[in-house]
Amino acid sequence: MVSIRDVASAAGVSLTTVSHALNNRGRIAEETRDRILEAARELGYQANAHAQQLVTRRSRIIAIQMPALDVSAGPALPQSAYFLDLINGAAAAADESRYALVVTPSGGKANILGSFAIDGAIIVDPQGSESIFGTGAPIVTIGATLSESHDVMAVDNDHAIAARVVLDHFAENGCTRPAAVIDDTHRSYVGDVLSGYSAWVRERGAQEIVVTASSALRTMDDVIMKLRQECADAVYASSDDLALALLDAALRAGMQVPGELAIASAVDSKSLTLTTPQISATNLFPFRTGGTAARLLIERLEDASVAEHTRLIPTQFVARASSAITTVL
Repeated sequence: MVSIRDVASAAGVSLTTVSHALNNRGRIAEETRDRILEAARELGYQANAHAQQLVTRRSRIIAIQMPALDVSAGPALPQSAYFLDLINGAAAAADESRYALVVTPSGGKANILGSFAIDGAIIVDPQGSESIFGTGAPIVTIGATLSESHDVMAVDNDHAIAARVVLDHFAENGCTRPAAVIDDTHRSYVGDVLSGYSAWVRERGAQEIVVTASSALRTMDDVIMKLRQECADAVYASSDDLALALLDAALRAGMQVPGELAIASAVDSKSLTLTTPQISATNLFPFRTGGTAARLLIERLEDASVAEHTRLIPTQFVARASSAITTVL
């Protein structure tokens, strides 16, 4: 097995110089650094990960914590393609930088940082009360934290603008009474969707119709009944699961989709293309979002001077048969 001594001998330098070159530390002439790296490549040298961890005091492990989708701590992976794509994107970006990614459930304890020597964390849809915020570890959030006391780096979509795009689409297809159906998880993006919806209806002098799918409305049939009472002719659902449930309940109630009720989701997923009619949705590009969050966290870990700011991922509305247009916008 090739050792650091072999690299030092081949490059004609000291062990310390090789160590500094391989770990990108110290002041080394560029020509010397290139010679060392070339010697390491030619010899097939592979660094000892455990030794590097002792030197840098970093594990090269980052965590991604899933959101709580109800009042209790949920599973490590919520049942949504969106979250799976987030994790895959973060894992791919971590691997590119030679970091490992671990997935922790909602309500994860702060001591995971010490127990597993995790360098930093990505918090998805943070509430702001997560114990990990008190550790002082580098954190990137996906979605804005609901607590103003935490000033952290964030990756997000402009959900308010995305909502306006969908509502414009509804209007272009003759819908005059669009409604918003949301969940009651109090995630920041749901608030942004509502903000965009409310601003849009105010500008047009339309009636605001917001229905929260909670325990007060025991089934989606109750939601459909409420929408009928309000004479809603279109609905923007805050998640793909809600959109699927709305379509099922509307069809069981004998409603024509999109004839009587156009439906679109604020989150896209493959499952929305497996229905009849297929459901229109906003593509949030979760794989790109997860990758961006991981890269931003790694940048902070390797360069503490990286500025704190929010990186916005663009969205794309995909119009399908549930809202009358079958082309991709």
